[in-house]
Amino acid sequence: MFVKVGLDSGDFQGDTNAVIQQAIDAAGAYGGGTVELLPGTYTLFDSVRLRRNVRLVGAGADTVLRKCDGAESGFAIDADYGQKKVTAKDASGFGVGMGVVVADDRGGGWNDTVATITLIQGDVLYVDREFVMDYDADSGGLVCNSFPLLSGIDVDSVVIEGLAVDGYREANRPIDGCVGGGIYLHRARRCRIADCAVIDFAGDGVSFQITQDIEVERCEVRNATGLGLHPGTGSARPVVRNCRSIGNDQDGIFLCWRVQEGRFENNESSDNGRHGISIGHKDTDNLFVGNTIRGNGAHGIYFRDEKATNAGSRNRFGRNVVEDNRGCGVRVEGHTTDLLFEDNTIRDTRSGGGRTQRIGISAGEHAARVRAVHNRIENHREAAIEGDVTVEE
Repeated sequence: MFVKVGLDSGDFQGDTNAVIQQAIDAAGAYGGGTVELLPGTYTLFDSVRLRRNVRLVGAGADTVLRKCDGAESGFAIDADYGQKKVTAKDASGFGVGMGVVVADDRGGGWNDTVATITLIQGDVLYVDREFVMDYDADSGGLVCNSFPLLSGIDVDSVVIEGLAVDGYREANRPIDGCVGGGIYLHRARRCRIADCAVIDFAGDGVSFQITQDIEVERCEVRNATGLGLHPGTGSARPVVRNCRSIGNDQDGIFLCWRVQEGRFENNESSDNGRHGISIGHKDTDNLFVGNTIRGNGAHGIYFRDEKATNAGSRNRFGRNVVEDNRGCGVRVEGHTTDLLFEDNTIRDTRSGGGRTQRIGISAGEHAARVRAVHNRIENHREAAIEGDVTVEE
C-alpha cells in the first residue's frame, strides 16, 4: 500500500497527528506499505505510532512534525498503581486525545507512565493505560502532556525517513529517555531511521531501548534538553552512521545498559553539555570508527564507573578525532578492560591558556589492558597519557 498525507491534498488530509495516524493504521492493517507525508507543518498532540512493515517518509526539512504547546498540573489526589485516571489540580490545559506522562519525584526512567487521555470529567483525566507504579501527590506528582513524537513499540521492519521533528522545548516539560524521545523505539527489531532531524526536543533526541538491529543514518539531533543519541537497555547490533549530535544539554552519544556489538561510524558529537560519547554498564564489543568528538563540556570519550562484571569493556576505537573537549580526550573509569585505541587523533588544537583538554588518554586505578597503538596524541595541558596505558608507536 502507498498513501499520501497532506495539509490540503493527498489520500488523507489534515495537519495533526490524527490524520497521520489514520494513514499509518490503514497501511498497517493492509500488512505494510509506505505513508508519504507531503511538505507542511503538522502539529502533534500525541505520538505518531508506527506499525509493523510501515515506512513513514517525508520531504526532509520541508516536512515538519511539531510538538504542541505543553500543559501540566499537579495532583489533587494520589494516582495509584493499576489505575487509569488521575485527578489534576487544574485540567484546563488538557484535551481528549493528548499524550501525557504521569510521574512523581520518586520515579523517573521506566517508572514513568506514558498514556493517552480518553475522557475528561471535570479535573479527572482518564487514560488508556494502567499506571506502572504509585504516584504521590505530596512527592511532586505531575501529569504533563509530554510524549515521544514518533514512537515504535513492539514493531519490526519500520522505516522512518526524511522528517524534521521540532520538539518546541521552550514550551514543554522533558520526558525521560527510557520511555520517550523525539524519535523513540522500544522492543523493536530491524528498523531504520534515516535523513531525519530532531531539533529542540524536551528530552532525548533519538532513543531506542530493548532493540535488535536498529540502523540510524544521516540524522541530526540538535539542542535537546537531554541526550542526543541514546541506544540502550539491551540493544544488540545497532548501527549509527553519518549522524550529528550537536549542542545538546547532556551527552552527544550515550550508550546506556547492554549496548553490544554495535558500530558507530563517521558521526559527529560536538559542543554538547557533557560528554561526547559515554559508555558504561555492559556496553561491550562495540566499534567506533571515523567519528569526530569535539568541544564537549566534559570528557570526549567517557567510560563510566562500573564493577568488573558490568564494565564497558572490549571496545575498539579507530581513526577518530577527539579534540578541544573539557576534561580528558578519553577518560576510563571503573574496572574497564581490553580497550584498543588505534590510529586516532587526540589533541587540543589551541594554544596556551585556551587549551581545555587536559589529558589525551587517562586510565583510572582499576582500568586494565588499555592499549594505544599508532595514535597522534598532542598539545594537552597536562599530559598525553595518564595511568596504566600501553602505548605502541
